[in-house]
Amino acid sequence: MTSGNGQVRVFVALDLPQDAKDLLNETMLQLQAGLPNGIRWVRPDGIHLTLKFLGDVDAGMVEPLLETMGRVATLAEPSCFDMQLTRLGMFPNAREPRVLWAGVGGDMAALARLQQSVDEAISGLGFPPERRPFRPHLTLGRVRDQVNAPDRKKIGDQVSQATLGESPPWTVREMHLIQSNLTPAGAIYSSLGVAPLAPSH
Repeated sequence: MTSGNGQVRVFVALDLPQDAKDLLNETMLQLQAGLPNGIRWVRPDGIHLTLKFLGDVDAGMVEPLLETMGRVATLAEPSCFDMQLTRLGMFPNAREPRVLWAGVGGDMAALARLQQSVDEAISGLGFPPERRPFRPHLTLGRVRDQVNAPDRKKIGDQVSQATLGESPPWTVREMHLIQSNLTPAGAIYSSLGVAPLAPSH
């Protein structure tokens, strides 16, 4: 399942519990019913919170990456922490939306520390640290380039008015190294390994 020259397309991410994915799926179905065509929606089972995107890497880097993630997970403070879904939003803005997303809340300080620790540790393997600030979000769909301005504005207006249902919090207990296989039908994700966070004391 690797791409050419023994490479894999990978990123470090947090998975979501099934009830959160179910809620996001319901939300996306409701949005799809009222929005213009031209949005490439994410499969609900593939929704995740990316901590570090690595892109195409040599397959031989998978084990060093997992070992590094394991060290970060063991030392994370606090270890396990709670998150929940919050609201819908768009990048870069509602006038010209390109990415539709769901926001997350909870222990955002713990999430930010974990992301920074992952970024710093993996930079030791030769991957450049992130230049952009960490903006945690769950991508739901991407507006295609050919969507015209009136339809784009309609998408922005309707997503701005839409709401997420009640989202019970969940406890983040592990990180995944996820492989992305790009297909004509969209990306297919599979976990190459898990780094469990140390239980909270």
